[in-house]
Amino acid sequence: MANQGNSRKFWVAGGALAVIGVVGMIALDYPPASEDASGTIVPAKRFRADGGGATILGDSTATQSGVNIASGVSGAAGAAQGAAQGAAQGAASGAASGAAQGAASGAAQGAASGAAQGAASGAAQGAASGAAQGAAQGAASGAAQGAAQGAASGAASGAAKGAASGAAQGAASGAASGAAKGAASGAAQGAASGAASGAAQGAASGAAQGAASGAASGAAKGAASGAASGAAQAAAQGAASGASNR
Repeated sequence: MANQGNSRKFWVAGGALAVIGVVGMIALDYPPASEDASGTIVPAKRFRADGGGATILGDSTATQSGVNIASGVSGAAGAAQGAAQGAAQGAASGAASGAAQGAASGAAQGAASGAAQGAASGAAQGAASGAAQGAAQGAASGAAQGAAQGAASGAASGAAKGAASGAAQGAASGAASGAAKGAASGAAQGAASGAASGAAQGAASGAAQGAASGAASGAAKGAASGAASGAAQAAAQGAASGASNR
């Protein structure tokens, strides 16, 4: 047992001495002498500011790459921002301009179309209504006049044959003839008057309605078309402008 304990102590002491010797050799031989160094060690290339300044800004290649990357990011952001702003402004401007132009164009077209349709419709309705009213009025007026004239003529002509019989026959014949003539004349006059009046009223009403409808439709279409066109053009211009600020 005693021999084993002594042997272990010797081993521990020997290991400690070996470690101390290695550490001493390394400490005494570092750093190595210049003749013992192998290879070539040169300082890194640095970029210094003009004028002899001592501030180290970093490697020139890396610095230029960083500048290029930053410029590219800034240009892309400027293009996107310019496109968004240009699209919004162009849409608003195009919608307003398109609505005004569309309303004016639609009102003019609607007024012309409505006037033509209203005049035709009013003329037809006025002619029919005027003919009916004129025929009724002319028949009544002609019957009364014809009866009176026929009665007088029949009375004079039939005085020798019989005043009573001639007056009755003349009144009937005059009434029928006068009614037919009066109806035809009244129908023609009433149709002409009614057609003119109906055409004027229909044209005015149709023009107003057509103008309002055409203006609303033209404004909506013009606003949509102007907004789309203005947004596209302004987006392209804004993107180009933002990209040029790189």
